[in-house]
Amino acid sequence: MKAFILKKIANHISQKKFIKRAIRVDENVILLEIDKTKYFFDMSKGNSDIYIDIDYEIAKKFNAPFDITLTKKFTKSKLLEVKAHERILTIKVETNLSFKKEINYIQFEFTGRYTNAIILNEDFIVIEALHHISPNVSSRSVEIGEKLEDIPPREIKEKEFEVDDIVKYTQNLFYEKFEKRLNQIKQTQINNIDKKLKKLQKILNSLDSEEELLKKSEIYKKYADLAMINLYKIKNKYDKFLEVEDFDGKNIKIPIPRLRNINEIGNYYYNQAKKMKNKSKNIKIEKDNLLQKIKYLENYKEGIKKATTISELNIYKSPKKAKLKEDNIEQFFIDDFIVLVGKNEKGNIKLLKDSKANDVWLHIKDKKGAHVIIKTNKKKVPEDVIFKAAKLALTFSEEVEGIVDYTQRRHLYIKEGAFVNYVTYKSIALNLTKKEV
Repeated sequence: MKAFILKKIANHISQKKFIKRAIRVDENVILLEIDKTKYFFDMSKGNSDIYIDIDYEIAKKFNAPFDITLTKKFTKSKLLEVKAHERILTIKVETNLSFKKEINYIQFEFTGRYTNAIILNEDFIVIEALHHISPNVSSRSVEIGEKLEDIPPREIKEKEFEVDDIVKYTQNLFYEKFEKRLNQIKQTQINNIDKKLKKLQKILNSLDSEEELLKKSEIYKKYADLAMINLYKIKNKYDKFLEVEDFDGKNIKIPIPRLRNINEIGNYYYNQAKKMKNKSKNIKIEKDNLLQKIKYLENYKEGIKKATTISELNIYKSPKKAKLKEDNIEQFFIDDFIVLVGKNEKGNIKLLKDSKANDVWLHIKDKKGAHVIIKTNKKKVPEDVIFKAAKLALTFSEEVEGIVDYTQRRHLYIKEGAFVNYVTYKSIALNLTKKEV
């Protein structure tokens, strides 16, 4: 983090008045939403920066003591003062807590290996910190209940350059820095999908042919019929074959199985014929199931490929998402909302059946595709959440361009299965081939 850039950002923040929201959105990334502007403080050691109004999805909910204190002390607080000194940014706020006003500070220190975000009271006593530092680690400790010492001054040597638009500068910095990381994460996820696809394809290729099984069933039935007619020709139960003429006058050798009672040879082959026929039916079901899974994973892979932002990729990544009992439905997280996608017709029917009246339903217009449900829990769904859920609806309908309709579940009328009618709705036109800026 360059000191002169930090001063420009401090000037930008100082023009604001009110902190609407203060939360951690990733392991080392803190969001302060001040007035209508979002400031992302990336406190990664050795690679820290501040980005303004970028597209960054909440990775997960953080509930550590630091996060609870951060939200309590700074959400809905009045911005009083912003100072930048060397590579340290200090923000002073006033918060109404339990009918009394309270002064607090948050200090962002962009200091290499000791990069930190520290919450302080008005006497500069440490309340909480992103990273606690003991005296054993550094001569300047950061521990709860202790007064925070000043960092010894040092000369900063850096080459300054002209920055006309600080917002645009931080955005370009973010996308340049994370473009490589984005591609690396993409490739890792795609490799994982490819492994799953390879495994499914191997299982699919190992399955017997439905036609071959039916053919075997007919042969076994023929063996059974001929064996029953020519049973008298079996002179010795240790014979290996029964040689007879089939119904077309052709010579045929029927293998004689090892049976306790040779008179059961007909029933034996009738049972084998029945088994092959049933197996052919089960193979068809298994193949259809495998093909649906392969198709779904291929769509999932395409969604990852088309992701153009960190937040979009985080939706597909979902590494710690809760597992559903329903195998035909996939679960994603967009901000604080659970988004469910039907993997197949069964999943789509299940979604329609289980969703609540206030949930938001999305589907590609006038085409077959996945049903998508945003679980609202009676909360208002932001437009950007609907937009990202609409992208899922398009991706899992194997389309790159189209119109996605959305409405509350209460406005849907189920005709049959997953086919629905609706009159009250809104639409979003999407093109997944266009890169977001």
